[in-house]
Amino acid sequence: MLARKLAKYLLLIADFAAINVALAILFWLHYRSGWFTGMQNLGRSYLDFAQLGLLVSIVWLLYFFFRGLYRDWSLHSRAVHVALVSRDITLFCLFLLAVIAGSYALEAWKEMRFLDIFTARRFMTVMVYWLVFLVLINAFRLVALSAIRALLVRGRGMDRLLILGATEAGKNIHHAIASAPELGWKAAGFVEQNPIFKGAEFDGLPVLGKYSDLPHLIILHRVGGLIISHESSSHNEILRVLSYVAEFQLTVFIVPDLYDAATGHFKTNTVHGIALKELFPEHMPAWEANLKRLLDLSVSAVSLIFTFPLMLIIAVLIRLDSRGPVLYSQERVGQYGRIFLLYKLRTMRTDAEAGGPQWASQNDPRITRLGRFLRKTRLDEIPQLWNVLVGDMSLVGPRPEREHFINQLRNEVPLYLQRLKMKPGLTGWAQVKHHYDKNIEDVKTKVLFDLWYFENMSLPLDIVILLRTVWVVFTGKGAH
Repeated sequence: MLARKLAKYLLLIADFAAINVALAILFWLHYRSGWFTGMQNLGRSYLDFAQLGLLVSIVWLLYFFFRGLYRDWSLHSRAVHVALVSRDITLFCLFLLAVIAGSYALEAWKEMRFLDIFTARRFMTVMVYWLVFLVLINAFRLVALSAIRALLVRGRGMDRLLILGATEAGKNIHHAIASAPELGWKAAGFVEQNPIFKGAEFDGLPVLGKYSDLPHLIILHRVGGLIISHESSSHNEILRVLSYVAEFQLTVFIVPDLYDAATGHFKTNTVHGIALKELFPEHMPAWEANLKRLLDLSVSAVSLIFTFPLMLIIAVLIRLDSRGPVLYSQERVGQYGRIFLLYKLRTMRTDAEAGGPQWASQNDPRITRLGRFLRKTRLDEIPQLWNVLVGDMSLVGPRPEREHFINQLRNEVPLYLQRLKMKPGLTGWAQVKHHYDKNIEDVKTKVLFDLWYFENMSLPLDIVILLRTVWVVFTGKGAH
């Protein structure tokens, strides 16, 4: 984990350095080299363009950020890395060419000089820009990645993983992982269901336990990944393994023979140099996930400002309607099992759960008169915009549940814990398609909606859900 985090920071520093060196070279080419006719100017200093250079650097870095170029590259070869980075640099330069051409097109349109839009000099200028940025950014990035590679080869900063299956396939995987330290993984041991391996060793590594021991082993050995190496096509076996680890932020791999059993649940990518498939927990590309977070920040911040007067009015009404605090806070389980405090406007009596946690029912006597209206319109959830702003939640995702109910439902509802792979949401596909949970059947129905959302996550879908939520708020439809 240390090496992977360091790699992201090094790539950011390398990009910033490469962009500024590229700008310095371009300044020299323009104003010192004499290669560009009529542009040589010995009186100009690069320091005069320092602010512009900083702005250009920020634009490039933001573009790379939204394109997902600061992700983990350990599973890709350097050739793949260069190809993907070169693609994004080329796209940016094509955009720059379009902007330049557009600005000149406006002038040419006024003076009817259409042939002046794409001159040879302008085309060559953009080509030089593209070539300089292409070479320097890739070169600086390769230096940064080579430094991380050297660190991993020395056995430093590696992540630990468990190999599920003390089999011949597991043995081969262990040897392959050990011979490729640049991937950043080190096997901590095997996990095997067969009791004859209990307390034994296999291929020089300890057999640490069974599937049911996985939560304990992951915490004890600070495990960051799993490899399922059992030579089996059992769909249920894979789902059983995943049910034990769903609340952990792990990278999970399977051998290719098991891929068909998991098709439809995960996106995959071949691990460089080793015959494995990676099961990605994220279904949105990095740039789209970053835009989703940007949407969360902007909408929650603006909404908190504009709904503040409304919350003050509701606060007064709550105090007039029943005794007790205006705000209600409760521990909920977030992404990968992280506990956070969720905030709501109080809709129940203060002694509502004196007998322990329980689901709300239709015509629940614990709900106050004002509370029924707040729940119907979802206005009670306005304070959760703060949870979205600080990153505990997203605008769209599965609703966060209490740990008490999760412990109860994880064994009763198939795939329930897969919801923990996503950041919980203020609203979600299940919320606009279904009502509040009243019993176990409602939970099962909502899990199906949540899993459908997980498989189809996208920014356009989030916008559709947000628009449907606005309809629910104003009509009360689906919130009974």
